[in-house]
Amino acid sequence: MKIFLALIKSLFKHVVVIDFEYKQDEGSRPKPVCVVATDILTNETKRIWLVGNNNPPIPFPLNGTLWICHYAVAEVSCFIALGWGLPKYIWDTWIENRKLYNGKSRGNSLLDCCNRYHIPCLSEADKTVWRQTIINNFPNYTKGEQTGIIDYCATDITECGQLFLKQLDILNNYNKDNKIILTQALFHGRSVGVSAQVEWNGIPTDYKLYNDFQKYFPQIKAAQIKIINEKYDLYDDNGTLKQTKFAAFIKRLGAAKSWPRTPTGNYKKDERTLSKFASVYPEIADFKAAAFIANANRIRGFQIGEDNRSRASLRLFGQKTGRTNVSTSKNPFGAPRFIRTLIRPDEGKILVYADWKSQEPHIQARLSNDPKLIEAVESGDPYLSTAKLVKAVPQDAIRKKCKCGKDHEPIRQIYKESLLSINYGQTPLGLAAKIKLPLYETEHIHKAITTAYTKYNKWNYGLVSNSIARGFFETKFGWKFHMNAYEVPNPRSLMNWPIQSHGSEMIRRAMIDLVEAGFEVSMIIHDAVLVHMDRKGSAKKLKNLREIMEDAAKKIIGETIPVDLDIIRKNFTQKGNDGKKWEILYEQYLKCKQNDTPSNSVNKTTSLCSHKNAPVPLFNIKYNITSKGGQPI
Repeated sequence: MKIFLALIKSLFKHVVVIDFEYKQDEGSRPKPVCVVATDILTNETKRIWLVGNNNPPIPFPLNGTLWICHYAVAEVSCFIALGWGLPKYIWDTWIENRKLYNGKSRGNSLLDCCNRYHIPCLSEADKTVWRQTIINNFPNYTKGEQTGIIDYCATDITECGQLFLKQLDILNNYNKDNKIILTQALFHGRSVGVSAQVEWNGIPTDYKLYNDFQKYFPQIKAAQIKIINEKYDLYDDNGTLKQTKFAAFIKRLGAAKSWPRTPTGNYKKDERTLSKFASVYPEIADFKAAAFIANANRIRGFQIGEDNRSRASLRLFGQKTGRTNVSTSKNPFGAPRFIRTLIRPDEGKILVYADWKSQEPHIQARLSNDPKLIEAVESGDPYLSTAKLVKAVPQDAIRKKCKCGKDHEPIRQIYKESLLSINYGQTPLGLAAKIKLPLYETEHIHKAITTAYTKYNKWNYGLVSNSIARGFFETKFGWKFHMNAYEVPNPRSLMNWPIQSHGSEMIRRAMIDLVEAGFEVSMIIHDAVLVHMDRKGSAKKLKNLREIMEDAAKKIIGETIPVDLDIIRKNFTQKGNDGKKWEILYEQYLKCKQNDTPSNSVNKTTSLCSHKNAPVPLFNIKYNITSKGGQPI
């Protein structure tokens, strides 16, 4: 530890453990209450009461300081609220704990971490008392409460500081090259800090339509239940989902044998179970989307703050791959896709949905260095290229009808689903259920693809075997997933991990670079970002946005990945089945609104209507920066 700490001392003038107490309502930005900061190099401590303090000074210089926090989103959000700027160098003890124990054990709170290392700390009961005092009495605290709150904040400083020193000691045993450990820690800590800026920005919404939906939600819910019952007969007259009806539904689908049950023997109907079977049974996907409304008491998927932006935790590093793990009820990108239609840019602005094209095949190709897979991704369409490679389509085939008169898009879709599934270890039987083809056909497809990309498969199986042997998986940037002796890992999950985890490193790199370049990032998704910008003069910014994302890919896997830009001028509407689900929901809303109008008529000119009684089908417009005379913004 002494050598590691000496390295840190040589690089930073201050090494400061910092903690805030604050109040934050759902959808709103935090309101700082107090801050305590201690420089562990000099033992200098500063305690600042923030309520009613209009211009509080930053306790230590922003630059040249390594900031030590436990889950830095909270602390950096308070930095932003106070106008102190974004700290660049962050050591997040929460993330470093996740690296050490991700997959091995649960419990990542400061109390859990301190208990793991026998560091003295306040009990959970004592912490709860002070948290409730801070929340319930804001901003009118007594003098005694002020003293108690700031003393409570100081205990977190002591605990986090000791945890930081303990982590230095443990991480040094993993890798004697302390510079690598520190570099990786600063990258991941910086990403959590920048994610605080993304949460601060929030997602712009069509708040007028959102509020209207909330007003008519009971009627909309009743109409949704009626539609579900006409299809599947699942709810009783009181709008309650009946277990007996749900069980009959599962049996009608032929899924009873594979469907998991609760300890009492009932078929599970939680979000995770429904998501698992939705990819196999369209009826489950249909029910899942409808139940999002039918089983709720209000429109879910959003938390609207005072500024009409929706905010919820990104939960960066929340999944074992390091991906975000956003709430299905509080974040529109965790909820069913159709609800995203309530996202809308501010007046005079646009939203840009920027995503890497075929990100996963690109990562697979570059990490494995499979020449055929590299050739496929460099063609611009790895899925059609794969179909050509295995001679499923002619060599001159294109997605639309070509000279031969055939439409090759259906074959391309089959090979898209198959390539993504097989490269993650999908069996011919599982593939048959997924793409709805006979087993003899999927056996042929499976053999053709695995034979075509032998180097990738050899690399992937070898990586899984070696990682199991050493006890953990690891990205090139230090994010880890540990095996344990108490769980039998899913082989497909293990084959999936290196690709998704490097994808998560890529989105973090892009997020950092975009925020540092001055972009207002509203949301990060697994392979995409949502950016809010001025409509006027956006062409140059769009070009820069694409370049930053392509360069972020190169920093992670060594080569760029092409980026698609989707320009959203009005509502973030969806295509295909998700678009149809929204249209049904919107029609229900219009009928409810019409029935509630005294004159029994309603002005159909709302934010989503282009003509009488019809929602606008699509607002997303593809925009190619490099094309001449492209669609004007």
